[in-house]
Amino acid sequence: MPEHGPRAPRRAALVPGVSAGRTRPDQIRGGNHGLTPEQVVSSQRERVLAAMRELVSGRGYRDVPVAEVIRHAGVSRKTFYELYGGKEECFVAVYERELERLLAPTLQAFEGDEPWVDRLRTALGVLLGALSADADAARICFVEALAAGPLALERRNIEMARLDPLFAPPGRDGNGAATHSRAATAGAVGYLSELLHREVAAGRTAGLPALRSDLMSTLTLPFLEREPSPAGGLDSTVPTADDAGERAFLASYGEIAAELLGRVSEAMAADEDPATRIRAGVSALLDFCATDPDRARACFVEALSAGPAARERRAGTTARLADLFAQPLRELRPNRRIAEVSALALVGGFLELTYDPVDRRTPARLPSVDTIVAVARL
Repeated sequence: MPEHGPRAPRRAALVPGVSAGRTRPDQIRGGNHGLTPEQVVSSQRERVLAAMRELVSGRGYRDVPVAEVIRHAGVSRKTFYELYGGKEECFVAVYERELERLLAPTLQAFEGDEPWVDRLRTALGVLLGALSADADAARICFVEALAAGPLALERRNIEMARLDPLFAPPGRDGNGAATHSRAATAGAVGYLSELLHREVAAGRTAGLPALRSDLMSTLTLPFLEREPSPAGGLDSTVPTADDAGERAFLASYGEIAAELLGRVSEAMAADEDPATRIRAGVSALLDFCATDPDRARACFVEALSAGPAARERRAGTTARLADLFAQPLRELRPNRRIAEVSALALVGGFLELTYDPVDRRTPARLPSVDTIVAVARL
């Protein structure tokens, strides 16, 4: 019989269910490693979250399978599902952590006794600076969260409401109560969300701090009623659809958007009074969402996750809606620029306040015309 040398000891897998070849510096070796079960679970969770963060920020949520997260993290499939119920739940954990890192210093910077405008300027500077310094976190929080699924969208809606205090300047009624409401701040939050989504999705994260001046002018205008400086031009390069599914979506989206804009335009042409025209336009928007929930969801929700070209088309529809409302607003505002900003706030508020009921197809939960109109301070 042939002689064999001594067999080399077999190296234990670093994580149960994962081959020894898939080693990571932060993996825990099998055997007597001296760690408690809680420490092992904590290490596994951190690796899974780090893997999800890296993969989603690089590829996009839709293109990251659970198997790839498992391989990248160096854990077993069993371990992953012991930690999280599925891919979306894992992503939401990443989203919550990343957004907290962004919002905690932003909200802290807003605290103090300085004038509201100064505190808002400081807070926006902190937020935009943090986003520009971490493009991965920016993409996770303001692009991929909209494409991940219903659990992520629900969490996103709750978290975005944390920004409300930034856009609620001191104001009291005759009884000493604050005069602002969720509707009063939704326009500003919606406008900021749309702008950040657009810039981050287009790969312009590094330039976000330069937008603070224009943002301040736009976001404070409804409260201070003064004309802002001319808005800086944003790159309007339109991406093309590079995915068959996105191209199919865009083929139907154009018809939906055209019908929506036609309904709003027709409704607003039925009266000469500018305030009545605005209410008619808002009523047409809400009626579209209530009577055709599937097409409304495609127009306002699904377009965000269909791909970059679909997001750009949605932004174009939003701009067209703002143009329609700006026309009667010019008759009610002291100058053209104030009217345009009020129109952006109105449409942004509509999108913010209707997002959840449109996404869930629950027309009964849509806001009233009065609630939407209040966003534009009418």
